[in-house]
Amino acid sequence: MKLGIVLAVTIIGFCLFSPSILLAEKTNPVEIVSINHAKISADQETISFKLGAPVPVTMFAIKGERPRLVIDFPESIYRKKNLIPLPEGELAENIRIGLHKEPKSKARIVIDLSKNYAVDYKHSFTESENLLEVVLTRGAIAEKTVNIPQETEKAPVSNDVLPVKDEKTVISPGVDTNTIAPAVAATEEVKDAPPVVSEDNPSPAVQEISPGMPQLLEVSFDDSSNRGEMVLFHLNDFFPPTVSAIEKNNPRVLCDFPSMKLSSDVQKQIDAGGKYVESVRTAYHADKDMVRVVLDLSPDRDYDLQQVFFKNDNLFVLIVNELPSEKDAQ
Repeated sequence: MKLGIVLAVTIIGFCLFSPSILLAEKTNPVEIVSINHAKISADQETISFKLGAPVPVTMFAIKGERPRLVIDFPESIYRKKNLIPLPEGELAENIRIGLHKEPKSKARIVIDLSKNYAVDYKHSFTESENLLEVVLTRGAIAEKTVNIPQETEKAPVSNDVLPVKDEKTVISPGVDTNTIAPAVAATEEVKDAPPVVSEDNPSPAVQEISPGMPQLLEVSFDDSSNRGEMVLFHLNDFFPPTVSAIEKNNPRVLCDFPSMKLSSDVQKQIDAGGKYVESVRTAYHADKDMVRVVLDLSPDRDYDLQQVFFKNDNLFVLIVNELPSEKDAQ
């Protein structure tokens, strides 16, 4: 078996597709039919959720440097994109949707709130319409504590589509490991192999997260697109990973994010069950101060990987496809 890696890395200033969330494998889950945001005034906004049936939601707010409102819908699914930017919102900035299977199946909605104001909330449910409405109200001005990274610390990026690399590397049978160049080359040091860390036995996950630190906020899987099976990484800034491949009995792709912290919202294990991607595992390695995401791939296939970064959404996407056989390529 060969594992082909296409290092086609594209940086995009706007989203060209709508990645959807992996659907729950259960009988008759409740569907979240639609999510709508409305700005009522400078001091009030609403977010409404149209449901297929009533569900007992759980709602709580998280304060701090990254304030957010979390809503859990038990035994529920959402079939559309898992990131909804709110460019017109002043109290709410984004809506993120994730699917959690453990300990119980649920759809988790995370509303990223304004860092400039304290935001109060209340909610109501209209039973005749199966409509949950969340009302956000502006509070006092919040104290600024977030340190914004300097522009000089970023790789220079244009808002246009930039093809960074376009070459193909094939890992020959019998080779255990091979390091693939990072998504964006920054210094000569990136030529070295990734840190030797066991993805199965990560270091104790002790994290000290300070304002402005790079964070992996969410990982999700999507197999609904005709572009291929996608693993989506939502970050808090432009931090592309180093991608490498392991070819043994169980082929894997490793995405290493150096000097990265892991948000508590990230699902550590995703049982993807895709044609190509069997599972996605995420762990923080304290001894290397890095986050590693492992894609367990189906064996006996030749794979083709594409990397895309949606700059405005801080969204890195790994697209997995199968390479055509030599016979088909002729």
